Parts: sequence; structure tokens; C-alpha cells
Amino acid sequence: MKIIEQNIKVCGLVTELTKSQSENFGIIQNHWSEFNTELKRKKLNQNGGNWTKYGITFKTNKKYFYLTAIPVGNLTIPDNFKHLEIPKGEYEVYSHKGKMEDIKNTFFEIYKVILPKSNLKIEDQAKTGFIHFEKYDYRFKWNKPNSLIDIYLPIKTNN
Repeated sequence: MKIIEQNIKVCGLVTELTKSQSENFGIIQNHWSEFNTELKRKKLNQNGGNWTKYGITFKTNKKYFYLTAIPVGNLTIPDNFKHLEIPKGEYEVYSHKGKMEDIKNTFFEIYKVILPKSNLKIEDQAKTGFIHFEKYDYRFKWNKPNSLIDIYLPIKTNN
């Protein structure tokens, strides 16, 4: 369990997902490529290109969407970027290690094996604005066996 002490303001580009994991992998992969190109084009440079980035999955009107995002900080944000705030709170954090194409196995393990066997209750998207998010930092190395991505699930608390 990890506690995020303050809200994290992010912004980025949104794409619509399908109900097919294999299609979504291609959609998300292309979307990251477009997002990274947009960051370069807009000359948005954080830590000399050493970004912390977020991949945020959310649902609107029964459709799934994916937001590729960066922390807002003191950047001048392009008009076409969507803003979202990750609320402070308690999160269960899982790590995906390895190639990106295997991340679907990690999500399957989390949602279909680990969570059903645990006492954890996931907070409703109506309260958080998203289902879960991925955090990409210096440990992420595209398709390398030692690449790490953290997956954050908001935990329902009794507060």
C-alpha cells in the first residue's frame, strides 16, 4: 500500500479504447508514440527528457479511454491537452516487469487473480476520475526484460 500525500495534476492526450486487449495494446502503443512526438514538437522538456509519465485508464458513458500524461508543474500546456487530477489517497501498487506486450498478463493477474482473493476494495471511478493508472519513470526501458512500470489502483477506505 502506498499513500499519495497530495493531488497530482497531469495533462496529456486522450484516445478511445475498445473492448479487445490485443487491439488496445496497438492503440495505446501508437498513442504513446503520438504523445511523445507532440511533447517534442511543443518543446515540452522535463528534466532534460527524463520524464515521469502517466497512462491513465478511465471510462465515460460506457466507453473506455486512455490518457497519456505528464505532471503539469510550471509548464505551458497546449490547448489540445486534457487535464486530470490524481487525488491524494491510498493506492495498492503493483509492478509490471518486462516487455510491454506482456502487460496484459499483469493486468489479468491483478484483476482476475489477486483482487478476487484479497479483501481490497477498489474505489469507484466516480470518486477518483479513473480506474487505475500506470506510472512510468526512470525504471521504464522500452521492451527490456528489466523494465518496470508501477500500476496504481485507488483503494476504498472507510473515511
